[in-house]
Amino acid sequence: MSNSYQYDGYCDIKHMVLIGVFLFIINFPFFSSCYAQSNALVADLSKSNISINTDFNGASLLLFGSIAGKDGDDIIVVISAPPTEIITRKKSKMSGIWVNSNSIKWKNAPAFYQIFSTDTLSKIATKDVLQSLGIGTQFLNLKFEKSEEFDTNNYNEWVEALNRNMESASLWKTNENAVQVIRGALFRTEVDLPANITTGDYEVRIIHFRDGRFIAEDKTAIAVKKAGFSAIIYRLAHEYSIFYGIFAIAFAVFAGWLAAAIFRKT
Repeated sequence: MSNSYQYDGYCDIKHMVLIGVFLFIINFPFFSSCYAQSNALVADLSKSNISINTDFNGASLLLFGSIAGKDGDDIIVVISAPPTEIITRKKSKMSGIWVNSNSIKWKNAPAFYQIFSTDTLSKIATKDVLQSLGIGTQFLNLKFEKSEEFDTNNYNEWVEALNRNMESASLWKTNENAVQVIRGALFRTEVDLPANITTGDYEVRIIHFRDGRFIAEDKTAIAVKKAGFSAIIYRLAHEYSIFYGIFAIAFAVFAGWLAAAIFRKT
């Protein structure tokens, strides 16, 4: 009797486990959809392709999207260009003349880096959270090639100089309170690209926060390319540098000869 009771109890537990697994399987799509909806974040751009020609004076575009959020949620948008080499120079006064006395070459600095947010970054999330997500120029993990006179103790001064130079060129900037969120569901922000941007595929990150916590992230891209006659010159200079150099010398010689001929006649 005792063995029969234990066997029946084991069968009941086994049946309950099987029923539970079956219910979980058939309801899994429902739970997955609910989770996806709670973290839904979709974004897009009014322009995803920017053409740089001879009369390019910058471009304006609109970034917009929707979130499954609540009132008070925050959005941070990070737009960054591909990393490139940037040289920062230090000038010193020698014999009454300002000359370049030292320099540092940054190996992986983004040629464009701008942040757009609904509020000040310090109010949206803590420094540790921002660092973990790589939001902010102070968390770019810059690599550099130093000169012989470079003093590593002055590293922070060089970083500040890089920030000043890029900000003065309108290439690095933090635009706080620039993103509008409507009823915790729709968001938008206007993005202005300056005339001195470089070509490449720009990464656009849209990050959703709630009460200082990371909720979701979406990514899109902006393709910036040369167009028209400037594209021909750019391609010739980079892909056929020898022929470009020969053409440049020949053109300079011809221009000099033409100017001399005109002034000789006058």
